[in-house]
Amino acid sequence: TTSRDVTTTSRDVTTQNNVVEMSKKRGAEEADRMDTGDDEAKKVKSDENVEKTAEEKDSSPFQGLNMVLPTDSGVCCIPLIYTQDTSPFKINDIIEITGILERIEVDTTTCEMDEEESARFPPSSIVPRVHCVEVRLRTHINPLLSTDPLEFNLPTVSGVLSTALSVRSELITMLKKCVSGDPLAAEYLLLHLLSHVYGRKDEVMTLGKFAVNLTKCPPKETKFVECLSTLFSNICEKSFVFPLTITNFNISTMLPKKDYKANRLKSGLLQLPKGMQVILDETVLEPGQLKPNGVENLKSLGNLISWQNLAYDFGFSYNIEFECDAKVLILGEGKSLLPSEVVVPLKAMQDNIDYQEIISEIQSDRNLMDRFRRYLTVLRHIQYDQVSEEKQKKIEQDYVAERKSN
Repeated sequence: TTSRDVTTTSRDVTTQNNVVEMSKKRGAEEADRMDTGDDEAKKVKSDENVEKTAEEKDSSPFQGLNMVLPTDSGVCCIPLIYTQDTSPFKINDIIEITGILERIEVDTTTCEMDEEESARFPPSSIVPRVHCVEVRLRTHINPLLSTDPLEFNLPTVSGVLSTALSVRSELITMLKKCVSGDPLAAEYLLLHLLSHVYGRKDEVMTLGKFAVNLTKCPPKETKFVECLSTLFSNICEKSFVFPLTITNFNISTMLPKKDYKANRLKSGLLQLPKGMQVILDETVLEPGQLKPNGVENLKSLGNLISWQNLAYDFGFSYNIEFECDAKVLILGEGKSLLPSEVVVPLKAMQDNIDYQEIISEIQSDRNLMDRFRRYLTVLRHIQYDQVSEEKQKKIEQDYVAERKSN
């Protein structure tokens, strides 16, 4: 339903309601039509309220949590590093901090602070300080494995590697359940889960990224997207589902932006840690018009997928690009406008699938999910032997020969 149709329906409904109050004579079909019109009108009003709320969300005196994702919850903190060299740490790196927590209760109603001070240094009762004793760079946040990247080369992961083939088979079986029994889609999803950026060449090529676009997905009423996202949230270290609606495109802030009034950088939706699993849900997309902010967000998503770079907006047409590493999976009925490495039309091998039952199975079998998490973390981060030049040449020859034959 277009915005224009919805507006017209809302006007008609208002007129019909007045007639009902005067005559009290309307049939069941007309009443159903009125209800439908009311629902559509309420949807438009709701969207307007959402946009208004998004514009006013930073009006509180202590707007300082600066969460990246709308689903984020928990305690933010300001780490204070005194002696350790912080030069190895880059934007979007994950760090582990050992330190002393400082939280002093302050009556915020009587606390007088200017906007810059309240944004950058909110009271420690709201944003605690951590006086760092040690700061370590983390390659992953899987609590089932060691946090030391050097131990990936030691026999500590031998148990995971020895069972890798059987765990892979179990994971493919679970992925097939979530994608209507399609074995090819399950294989592509596994490659997607194992992918990560391992190199950049001449600033024009990003090696290792593998965005997948699944098409012909079941409609949203089937809980297909919820089933797949539930699995990913249980086997990935970090995951996020973003419904690609017109409203979300128009009101979201995807790029980090410098707020010169508060003298701080406001986080954006795409300011994500390395290894983040992003699921873009296009099954909820409906006709509508993108505003300038929506067009910019669409462009930013495309750049993230294609180049694994994110431009931080410092105003005055001055942007700085920072490298990132996010796995992007696009789910929709047709081919997406967003780029991807491969488009996989879903071929359902089963009918009348109960996705809620699969969701319950995923949530109940913690041991199986833990095996998947160990498998994916180890295989994404383990150091593989370099392929010799002789083997590279043989692989190239075999590939060219296969291309000629088919």
